[in-house]
Amino acid sequence: MNNKFLNYNFKQFKLDIVFGFCAIFALATDQITKYLVINHIPLNGMVKLIPNFLYLTHIKNSGAAFGLFQNKTNIFIIVSIIAVILIIILKITMNLYSYTYNLALGLILGGAIGNLFDRYFVREVTDFIYFTFFAVFNGADSFIVIGFFILIIVLIKNFFKKSNKENTESKIK
Repeated sequence: MNNKFLNYNFKQFKLDIVFGFCAIFALATDQITKYLVINHIPLNGMVKLIPNFLYLTHIKNSGAAFGLFQNKTNIFIIVSIIAVILIIILKITMNLYSYTYNLALGLILGGAIGNLFDRYFVREVTDFIYFTFFAVFNGADSFIVIGFFILIIVLIKNFFKKSNKENTESKIK
């Protein structure tokens, strides 16, 4: 019987530290930036950073990305809890010995917990990053998207690495 917990080693420990640090960093950054926006920018107010391009604003969002599905907070809480559980299961079951894989999962987890925290305790999220060509979003959203892009790259890279290794092994036989 191959038990992952019995085979725990220092490299795995370092990967777990990367995962945990990235999750905590994403969560803390998200919550601190939302706190600053809530306390320094009036609701529906706007601060110009780069004219006609980038603004900080203060918007409340009880829906999903792009303001879709407003006032469905309980559904988003359930979906967020499921997402957090799935991220942890993915981390445990498919742990690639890769720092970037653990970084990506940590960012996604931290972002998911950040928005879950707001939805559960405040019943809405604070969005504040506004590019004039895009919807308003927050730090948690950014960490989730960045984490997913990194995760996709890692998984594609890992897939092709395995594919090349299998092709090489089949040529040797």
